[in-house]
Amino acid sequence: MLDRDIQGRIELIIIGGGIAGAAAALRAAQNHLRTIWILGDAGTRKASRAAYVRNIDNMIGVHPDIVRGKVLKSLSRDHPVAARMVEEAHMHISTSDLVENARERIVRDFAGMVTEVAERVIQVRQDGALLSVEIAGETRYVAPAVILATGVSDRQPVVHRQKGDRTLAGIHWLFPFANQETLLYCIRCEGHMTHGRTVAVIGAGATAAEVSLMICERYDAPVTLLTAGEEPTWGERRQRLLAAMGVEVVAGRLVDVRGQDKGATLHGFTVEGGRNIDVELAFVVMGLYRVAHRIVQGLGVDLEENDLPEEERHVLVDADSETSVGGLFAVGDMTRHRHRPIMKQVYTAQEYAVRAVDKVDAHRRQVQRRRLLGED
Repeated sequence: MLDRDIQGRIELIIIGGGIAGAAAALRAAQNHLRTIWILGDAGTRKASRAAYVRNIDNMIGVHPDIVRGKVLKSLSRDHPVAARMVEEAHMHISTSDLVENARERIVRDFAGMVTEVAERVIQVRQDGALLSVEIAGETRYVAPAVILATGVSDRQPVVHRQKGDRTLAGIHWLFPFANQETLLYCIRCEGHMTHGRTVAVIGAGATAAEVSLMICERYDAPVTLLTAGEEPTWGERRQRLLAAMGVEVVAGRLVDVRGQDKGATLHGFTVEGGRNIDVELAFVVMGLYRVAHRIVQGLGVDLEENDLPEEERHVLVDADSETSVGGLFAVGDMTRHRHRPIMKQVYTAQEYAVRAVDKVDAHRRQVQRRRLLGED
């Protein structure tokens, strides 16, 4: 039997509890890597894009009709009442469902291989040839490899609600609509939902203009572009295209979001001056608030080169998701692959998480082989 040499030592640390982190943790368990999976605390999990970008209808193989069809087939004609209930049941598969399923599979099939830690990471440091991860309470975990899957946070439109003689500015009024998928964030994941519906796009940058144009071109949906009080920066050509496609641009701050059923129904927005913009769906396209790489900044990790502030720049990785720091990998929305366009999708997050874990595993096995032959 091979002496794995690191009895009682951690082989991999994964930071992040979203899709990319879950994919990495499941692959690590399947590869029998002793792993610490740090999911973050309640605050960090709430800030994750996975908390409000839920729809994954564009991923083949992940669709409620697959589950529904198998259940109905098993019920057959012998249980008509149960079959009718299944047909009418809401079986949407969300990103959080995928994460929970990964956690359950790890516990059931690979007991003891992955240890979950529900704490916030303070920082990641170099510790000789290893990487040290410090969490709240001064606890440290040390391993030869760390996978960073801490994601990004989107800028949110501020709603300036009037209450008596006071103006209350906040973003929390939008959260029920995001949770119910009437307020959307990903044109690739959720754009198809706009067909046949009235849509608002919220943002003032070139990307907001492009999303508005794509919705018109792909789905023939009427679009209103709300700048939420910000000055448009999309340029004269895009402005002409917006006008040619009938996209009305409405300036002014948002003063209300209107709907019912705890966000399941969106009626629209009210802008300064009292004008109501009636829509059924809205896309938030205001850019990134933060790429969550602060905990590794002390390591000198390479970020993409652009004019954005450091906190909005993606982490550069190679084909195996390794950063410029040896043993430190990054996966998911926070990354940009060198010489490749950004592609933020559930399936790409999983693919590159698997690549990162397999690279860690390959290195571990090569070390074992050299030691087995006395080559070290």
